[in-house]
Amino acid sequence: MDDKQTAHAMGIDDTYRVERTLARGQGGVTELVSIDGIGPFVRKKIPSQLAQRNVWAALSACTNPRLPHVEATYELPDHFVVVYDYVSGRPLEHVVQQQEKLPERTAAQLICQLCDAVTELHRHGIIHRDITPSNVIVADDGAHLVDFGIARTVAANATHDTKALGTYGFASPEQFGFAQTDARSDVYSLGRLLGYMLTGVYPDDKRYGQLLADPHVVPSQLKSVIDRACSFEPSARIQSADELRRAILGQPAQQNENIARPAIVNVAPQSARKRSKRKAIIIGAISAILIAALIAGMLVLGNVFKTGKQSTPNSSTTSSSHSNTSDAQQMGKNGTNDSNQFNGSANGQTTDGDSTDNTQSDTTENPLKITESGWSADSAGYIHYAVAVKNTSSTLQVEFPAISITGRAKDGSILFAEDNLRAVSFPKQTIYLIGQAGNGPGSETPESVEFSINQRGGTDIRQSHGVVT
Repeated sequence: MDDKQTAHAMGIDDTYRVERTLARGQGGVTELVSIDGIGPFVRKKIPSQLAQRNVWAALSACTNPRLPHVEATYELPDHFVVVYDYVSGRPLEHVVQQQEKLPERTAAQLICQLCDAVTELHRHGIIHRDITPSNVIVADDGAHLVDFGIARTVAANATHDTKALGTYGFASPEQFGFAQTDARSDVYSLGRLLGYMLTGVYPDDKRYGQLLADPHVVPSQLKSVIDRACSFEPSARIQSADELRRAILGQPAQQNENIARPAIVNVAPQSARKRSKRKAIIIGAISAILIAALIAGMLVLGNVFKTGKQSTPNSSTTSSSHSNTSDAQQMGKNGTNDSNQFNGSANGQTTDGDSTDNTQSDTTENPLKITESGWSADSAGYIHYAVAVKNTSSTLQVEFPAISITGRAKDGSILFAEDNLRAVSFPKQTIYLIGQAGNGPGSETPESVEFSINQRGGTDIRQSHGVVT
């Protein structure tokens, strides 16, 4: 910027009166402002090197009333500045905390409104990536989606995002470095958000799976929709926000859903946005959040997410660069994907949401089954993997279960073989194993990686004396 441009920008900046500062951090400053007695508005000053100008340009073309209306953008010497309207209401997390959980009809109505907003975003090539209870404002006319701090536009031919960002419990697995985010990543977050509203607990709470599986808490039809929206593998999910809305309303999905640019939906008539000085908005304008830096930093080295095939009777999977997408889709149809969030901590575990099957005939055979798996290779000679293992028994626990990870070259020869050991797997529990394997610098990248249940004699299978609570 030359001196004249700088002086002009500073003149525009000075015309706004700061009412109060809403947020301040490395991602910039968010302020509540007015101009000549008109407002209030939200003004975000974003460091120039962090500004996603293309996102704000695309957002300014969006017309859905549940998205921020961009009033102005301008450049300062060290900052990109955006001014948008301010909606009066309460963050969804406060509403849920006050009511403990939301009625089915209310939750469905709010999530459908958000689906309309997200469909508009996707139509303009924007992926929000942070749809959480704190980023939804509940106003008199319904839900409004805010905080575009880590939003991005769709990048063609990219294998993964440049940074692993998102809010743990609501961010999709691919946001932790496995693959590029797309419209299905926001669908995952919307599914999690619906589960949160119906159960009243966050997805990383150990009670979440149990409450989600309780038909007295979550109707079976909505439980099925949430499971499909939150499948670990993107191809097994509901493919667009509009399809999710239709599923919630019990309407048939449109054919040939477009992932990158979902079909345009007719937004139901809603109250028009008022831009007078009495217009009020509450926006939690929070700077971009870096979640689980130590773990996501390791996973983000991955190249491309490679999906494991559906578990076979011998409880093993093979994952290669030519993985079979139809297997993952069939897994979603059969309902074998757990709705629980991919655990972002090493060797994390969670309780599966399935109800106890009292008719199961337990045997001494190992009841562990691999339900999902994925891996990516980095430039340092290692692979990073995640495996979901479910104890299918209702009464047996498995002590010291181990998963074997075997990397193979193109000719089928073994490049490396390692085990990931756990302490115990309880009945009906799904555990998530996350780790690193390989021979390090200078080693050959595997063509495929096999994941299998280790059947060694050191594994003890016995009647359980309790369940995970």
